[in-house]
Amino acid sequence: MEENTTMTYTQAVTELEQLVLKMQDPQCSIDNLSAYTKRCKELLDICRSRLTAADEQLKQILATMQPAATDNGHPQSQKTP
Repeated sequence: MEENTTMTYTQAVTELEQLVLKMQDPQCSIDNLSAYTKRCKELLDICRSRLTAADEQLKQILATMQPAATDNGHPQSQKTP
């Protein structure tokens, strides 16, 4: 189990997928379900945190970009009289 601060989004998703497969296996012990479920929640929290951080970074980057003269997000075309 990796630390939350060093685990990437991709690593968290990969581990989450592996745990889901284990939980879906008919041979999965009921004794392991609680631990698997707890770890899945931790992984989902990591994914949510990484996605939120990426969203904030993208918003900051986009906020610093100076848009050209736009009309609803689309460049205005030069109209000739």
